[in-house]
Amino acid sequence: MIDLLLASTSPRRRDLLAAAGLRFELCEPGPEYVQGGDHDHGERGEPRELARQRARRKALGAPGSHRAPVLGVDTVVDLDGIELGKPRDREQAEEMLRALAGRRHLVHTAHCLRAPDGDLVGEQLATSTVSCRAPTQAELERYLDSGQWRGKAGGYGIQDDAQAFLTLVDGAFDTVVGLHVDAVRALLANWSSRESS
Repeated sequence: MIDLLLASTSPRRRDLLAAAGLRFELCEPGPEYVQGGDHDHGERGEPRELARQRARRKALGAPGSHRAPVLGVDTVVDLDGIELGKPRDREQAEEMLRALAGRRHLVHTAHCLRAPDGDLVGEQLATSTVSCRAPTQAELERYLDSGQWRGKAGGYGIQDDAQAFLTLVDGAFDTVVGLHVDAVRALLANWSSRESS
């Protein structure tokens, strides 16, 4: 018996669900981007809405299952209304971190739950504020050398042990990591109440 199917390839999302005691299995997510878009080139639009659209595509486009609802999740780093995607290389990661240095930015994580019959159960958006102090050159080089930035929106993971220049200012820590557990619990409660009615 499982609580949900996670339509994600992110090890961080798996870890957050497991730590929360939720029972899940993995499934292939639906397409994250519309044709021609990717994390290097991005998509045009407001960052919150981009996160919502991608979470919806991941959930609704995942393979069907009659065993459990399907969860799609997407995280977007928002610097003054502009999305910072996943860096393609070290140079781009450094550019992103220098853009964030000495400033605050938002991180939006959107969640979409699809019922086994394909219907939309609901959506939840969580937003947190992160402060990035200007790292020294040595701190920046150490983090870039670690490779921990790879595959992460904005070129960083707030949980990474190779950095000490990013701080949560407002909102939930797990939202910045990539999945807000309370949002998932709320969606599962909606699913439960719908099934029991």
